[in-house]
Amino acid sequence: MFLITSSTLRNKKPQSVKPVASSTERKKNLLSFLSICCVFTLGIGATALRPKPVLGAEKIVISYGVFEFSLPVNSLEKFAKTGEVDRDLSFYARFLKEDGLANFRKFLQRRFDVTPVVMSQLTYAPIGVDVLQKLGNVIRTGSRLDGFHALRAALILSAADPEGMTIVNIMRKFPTSEIYMDARQLLELQAQFTTLFDYQKAAVAAVSQATEQEAQSSPNIPSLGNLTKPGRFRFYHRTLQLTRNRQPLVGTNSQHSFRVELYIPEGLSQRAPVVVISHGLGSDPKGFAYLGQHLASHGFVAVLPQHIGSDAAKREAFLLGIGSSSTDPMEFVDRPLDIKYTLDQLERLSQGELAGKMNLQQVGVIGHSYGGYTALALAGAKFNQARIAQACSNRKVSLNASIFLQCLATDLPPVTENFRDPRIKAVIALNPLTSIVFGPEGMSNIQIPTMILGGSADIITSVVQEQIQPFIWMKNPEKYLSVVIPSGHAAADQFDGTDNQPAPNTLGFLLSGRDPKLARDYIKGLSLAFMQAYLNDRSEYKDIINAAYAQSVSREPLKLDLIRSLTPEQLEQSFGGKPPIPIIPKPVTTDRR
Repeated sequence: MFLITSSTLRNKKPQSVKPVASSTERKKNLLSFLSICCVFTLGIGATALRPKPVLGAEKIVISYGVFEFSLPVNSLEKFAKTGEVDRDLSFYARFLKEDGLANFRKFLQRRFDVTPVVMSQLTYAPIGVDVLQKLGNVIRTGSRLDGFHALRAALILSAADPEGMTIVNIMRKFPTSEIYMDARQLLELQAQFTTLFDYQKAAVAAVSQATEQEAQSSPNIPSLGNLTKPGRFRFYHRTLQLTRNRQPLVGTNSQHSFRVELYIPEGLSQRAPVVVISHGLGSDPKGFAYLGQHLASHGFVAVLPQHIGSDAAKREAFLLGIGSSSTDPMEFVDRPLDIKYTLDQLERLSQGELAGKMNLQQVGVIGHSYGGYTALALAGAKFNQARIAQACSNRKVSLNASIFLQCLATDLPPVTENFRDPRIKAVIALNPLTSIVFGPEGMSNIQIPTMILGGSADIITSVVQEQIQPFIWMKNPEKYLSVVIPSGHAAADQFDGTDNQPAPNTLGFLLSGRDPKLARDYIKGLSLAFMQAYLNDRSEYKDIINAAYAQSVSREPLKLDLIRSLTPEQLEQSFGGKPPIPIIPKPVTTDRR
């Protein structure tokens, strides 16, 4: 192993380092290490107590085959503060153009506003642990030991530092004098980060461009008033307590009780269509009461079941990292079965105390996150165990955090249930997880009207991998894609039952993004129009579910895009070439040899 410092390279003639410096591509690869490291740190800070001072990293050692290159952290710190490129940094700086060097300095200077409490929660959560474990194999201590604990400590300590969390500060808090990185392994991660940043930006831009084009060809939209305002119907609230048998992964069937919140409109002359709202992981019916009440005021019976295996009781353990339990993989089966069972019980009640209230042959489902998966499964998306096994067998680090949750499904026995329910005529999936549990094979089975909505700033379910590309996979003619820019993953969820903006520098703020109240207004309007169109057969509402309507209601700070069609060619054109991940993945292989 050869250790090459920038001063060594500076004092030798060019031909003395020809094995490394003669290849332009190799130089670019070595240089890209710095930006990759920075991006990786940003990803952990966005997805992922002040002890006594610890030994901070003094230099970064980059391994590339038989060669090693080193760079003092002081050089990066000096460059970030003053713009000075000292002798140690100059070797690397020569490969960056002037604007590239300026952008790199801005990145080093950027301060990430995240509290040590939030960072601790993220890095102790199962999802954060999963990411850190993989990164620890690539970014190691100076003695080449796994960097898992060192990375976690550096992130938490830098978040607690009064100077704030910056790239240089994270390096300074790394608890060994050297940070050792394998350049080749880091370069393998580059596609993941390109996906998150460059390709995501291009894909969202493609949706915006398609919105502009579709808006130009849209007919004049009818005036139906403000769809976010309450309707004319009074409604009453009722809570049901239901019990059904659930099959655990091991053991015998057990009975589980769960509650169902109903919002039932009054004064209707006929039975009302039903809209089921499925909450996400770590939430509960309270988080979507605003949407149920809104739909009830417009003449729908809103049904909000509690998914007891992935409700608010799991939030602390799974998402915030308090406790050790994780979500049960059987939730992939139980969630859609919860809703089918709930509909069965409502049919029974409609023969008695709720007679004449509900039309249970005209049902819509709206689901958020894990609930988005649930809605799509009930719409006919086929659970794809072959793709799950293939995609999860050799997982690499991904900033699409939902991959962790989807790969829990590898522990399931063969799933034979058909989740499609013919009573369900339309679904809306908000920030759903789709890419592995369904894949293109599963998504192509949907035949009913479906809307997928994503947020461009979602750090849990990547808008590209979980919403934009899966929209292309669907073959049903009545399909819609909406993207709220720059909304976050949890904007749809009113966790505390109020319209309060989450406090800055909290996990809720990090996951919700800007102005979640406005995002929920968009969801209320789109949900009402969609369910009126496809459950009540109101053509005037169908006429406004288009790009022109989205543009007419968009307002700062969130832009609403809405399209009916998108092609792989449009994504490639926006990205400027072949994307770093396949838009349509190769078919799964079943060869078991």
